Amino acid sequence: MVFINNKYTKIYYKIIKSANNPKNIYVEKHHILPASLGGTNEKQNLVNLTARQHFICHWLLTKMVDGE
Repeated sequence: MVFINNKYTKIYYKIIKSANNPKNIYVEKHHILPASLGGTNEKQNLVNLTARQHFICHWLLTKMVDGE
């Protein structure tokens, strides 16, 4: 596993799992496994998040990896 098993990882995946595609609301594409960690642009690695969810997920990612 690329990510540390901690509370931040659990919150991250909870957001990803609950993401939906509401109509008429601004969303941003998010790489579940970031490209910098080997993620791809394939459909199964992308999710639509609200701007707030996207910001939170990127903050959580900083807490989910060990090292630089």
